Amino acid sequence: MQRESYTWSGGASRRVAGRRYNAAARSRFGIGEVEGVPSEGDRLNLTEHAIRLRTPNPVSVSQATDFVLDAGRVVDRSRMFDADVSPYCFDLEDRKLLCVSTPAIAGATFFYQAQRQQARSVIKVPFAALPEASKSPTLIFSIGRCGSTLLHKAFEAAGAGAVSEPDYFTQAALAGHDAPELRSAIGGATELLRYAVIKLRAECNNAALLIAGAFREPKLLFLLRDPVEWAMSARRVSQNATPEGIAALLRALLVGLDDLTRHYDVRICYYEELRFLNPDYINALLGWTGSNAKIPPAAAAQLARQDAQAGSTISRLSVKGTPDDPSFGQAFHREWSTLRPVELIKRLDLARL
Repeated sequence: MQRESYTWSGGASRRVAGRRYNAAARSRFGIGEVEGVPSEGDRLNLTEHAIRLRTPNPVSVSQATDFVLDAGRVVDRSRMFDADVSPYCFDLEDRKLLCVSTPAIAGATFFYQAQRQQARSVIKVPFAALPEASKSPTLIFSIGRCGSTLLHKAFEAAGAGAVSEPDYFTQAALAGHDAPELRSAIGGATELLRYAVIKLRAECNNAALLIAGAFREPKLLFLLRDPVEWAMSARRVSQNATPEGIAALLRALLVGLDDLTRHYDVRICYYEELRFLNPDYINALLGWTGSNAKIPPAAAAQLARQDAQAGSTISRLSVKGTPDDPSFGQAFHREWSTLRPVELIKRLDLARL
């Protein structure tokens, strides 16, 4: 399939042109130096910094310039393993992982947003100080708007240890390059993430092999949805959406599925199969991941009645003012009939697409 990169932050899809993370942005925010440490620093020193300011944007892809920091102090390497610390994003130019200290945020609908809003300090970890990757998590890829947040909450309710959208994956996927050092950094960062199941943002399809390749034996799920229903849902959370643009976005997102299935066994699931949270279906998926967790029927029924994205900018309440437009779905269907990746659909028997 022809490759085009897209972001979908805040529901708006747009092409990615080059790297988003640059020295000009860092300079604009004026990130502080480290007290008592030479500017080059020791390649293994961790430093912790108080936060002066943070970006007000709740949905942008995480990056090092999200925080304005005070001068830091050197802390012991063990600090990155503390229970209040979690990986937030990379500083790709300085070759460091930025972790944040937060109160307990397990269960957050979108982990990166909770980190950004509740971070108390930033811990900078040089890539050279990161632990070696030993975990092989379950990774949930998707085209977005297809029940991935609902599935995350179902796994969480079952006690499977699931997290939704830690954003260093997204940042790496949009960095524009695939290098062994970046794969190693993703794997090392994930050693600091205390979850067995990781739901990813749709942008991660831009570099699905980079992400999967950071782990020895990852379990891979990929969620899909009826194209027209997906397009209508995507329209409700997108800005200035057109049928042509939404069709092009879906084709671009499917490149991740094409890449993954050429190198890994991938379990493909559909929104239409999981939306009602049949406990037998969810428990079968949990077993496939290697988990012994089971979702209680009462918990599954309660979740199925709720909005999995309640309280977010893309909740049902947030988009209820956007009226349905049947003509949009019809125009999308016409456009998709010419853009749908026929070879991929035949190879994977994806008749629903």
